[in-house]
Amino acid sequence: MRLPHGSLTPRQGLLLALLAGLTVLGNVSVVPLFFSIQFLLGSIAATFTLLWRRGWWNVAFTIVASLYTWKIWGHPWAIVIFGAEALWLAVFVNRFSGPPQNDLKGRLILADIAFWLLVGTPLVFFLYGHVLHIDPANVAVVAAKQVVNGIANTVVAFLLFVLLQVRRNWQGQGLLPLRGLVFSLVLAAITLPSLGVTLRSGNLLQSATQQGVLENLRSVGEAAARIDPLQLGEPSRGLPASSGATAFLLIDNEGTRISSNPGLFLRLEDNFSPASPEHILVSGLQILVPRGNSPALKVWVNGYWSTTLTSARYLVQVVQPAAPMVLSLQEQSTSLLLTVMWMMLVGVLLSEVVATVVEGQMQTLRLSLLETPRSPALNGSLASEAPAASSRIVEVQDLASRLQEQHRKVAQMSQDFTDVSARLKQCSERQRLLSSTDPLTGINTRSNLEHVLKRVAQRSRSCSVPLSCLAFSVHGLRPINTLHGMQKGDEILRHLIASVQQFLHANDELFRLGGSAFLVLLWDQRLESARTTAEQIRKVVSETDLPPCDGSLPQLTMNAGMSLLAASDTTGQEMFSRVELALNQSRDLGTNQVVVR
Repeated sequence: MRLPHGSLTPRQGLLLALLAGLTVLGNVSVVPLFFSIQFLLGSIAATFTLLWRRGWWNVAFTIVASLYTWKIWGHPWAIVIFGAEALWLAVFVNRFSGPPQNDLKGRLILADIAFWLLVGTPLVFFLYGHVLHIDPANVAVVAAKQVVNGIANTVVAFLLFVLLQVRRNWQGQGLLPLRGLVFSLVLAAITLPSLGVTLRSGNLLQSATQQGVLENLRSVGEAAARIDPLQLGEPSRGLPASSGATAFLLIDNEGTRISSNPGLFLRLEDNFSPASPEHILVSGLQILVPRGNSPALKVWVNGYWSTTLTSARYLVQVVQPAAPMVLSLQEQSTSLLLTVMWMMLVGVLLSEVVATVVEGQMQTLRLSLLETPRSPALNGSLASEAPAASSRIVEVQDLASRLQEQHRKVAQMSQDFTDVSARLKQCSERQRLLSSTDPLTGINTRSNLEHVLKRVAQRSRSCSVPLSCLAFSVHGLRPINTLHGMQKGDEILRHLIASVQQFLHANDELFRLGGSAFLVLLWDQRLESARTTAEQIRKVVSETDLPPCDGSLPQLTMNAGMSLLAASDTTGQEMFSRVELALNQSRDLGTNQVVVR
């Protein structure tokens, strides 16, 4: 029972304090979905308070409870978004909803949907994307999660409020409008199962992803444990690149450390620490994240998956950059949340339509019964009204059957849409892989350069690791193509690139720019070390076996350009431009020339 804004009994004051505590508890007891993507349940109690008492208590409760997000997410902007939602709903209920009985019609949910469409989602993209500089994949999944979380909490608060009115109705303390009851039943039947499926699917998706990462790390670790230390070559260089930019550290019984990437493991020990175990669903797996006060969403993309194995000779630690898998998981999570969001919107709109139709039909039935003439002389007056009432009831039952069938069709269409979206995503991913991989050499193509260059440059800056770029072109294949055919020339080029890949690092990236021009991103190498790599490539090029041409044995040559990533170059494009210019200048100087810019 509502009281005027100014009056508050001791019992209601106690209930108000309890709701304030539940608001805080709902934000503290988060429901994890993905990495730093969590459902907060605090606004359920705050919105219920708004429906119960009106006023502005929900705004104060929400702001106080949202302070906890500053701690778990590392930034204050969630407080702004949640506070704006609470204020929007309070203004709607107190100024535009009308008398209190209108609160049972479910219009508050439509107001919340309007908030997320007009204010909430743009705020998320601005604050997370432009203020915090979070990557687009994480911004998208946060926006989708916030919409689903906000609307779901409002729906649950409304359903709890309706249940309270049902209880009061059973006790004879008030009437429950038919419209509110129908709206609640249809909404609960659609929304609650969708939320349950979302939580379950998110858990399974993350678990399967982490299990795949762990299996890959263990495979590399088991292979590393069987390695002869003499195969490692120069201690500063380590082993050739392994699949997925994976690196390993071997520690023998005497404490001697043997690593495929010594610099990386030193940085991990100095600047990284294991994340909280609550984010890991698979036993034996860890994720190492940078120390410091950074927004949580920035932490994961700069982290490393890690696992530790024990063999007869070594203690083996294997690590792998977390960014590719985390971003892929966030993209899949966004698709899942968007599907649930559309299901919720359809559920709200369908509930509104069903409630309106049923209310209209019952109003028609009521008017028909009232307008039926009654004769005092007939004891069977009720019997004369029965056919008309029975006819109306049959119409309502038929309408309910049609609505149920329509709901079944909507659910089937949603499932079909989900299946088609999944197939389209798979096709798109296959097409992307085909377009980003050179069919001759199996390395990256130029179409994939901009994306990879930006990612590696940002990782280089965040880890304070030097990044060099080496572009080289191979000369001398034209006579072979002319005399022995293009197939022979392709075979030589394929063998040449395979030889170059043998001494590249795990984190190096190799691209074919076109023809016989190539580019290498050299991770953790300054220009002095990059010159050594260029000399190694030149030696491989010059020693490549070639078939005779016109009685002579030809020899391949190369030209190269190099540059180092500057601190102000956030995307690596400036470095790439310098490397292209350096490569052109080296060609003007003659064969086997290297130009640094």
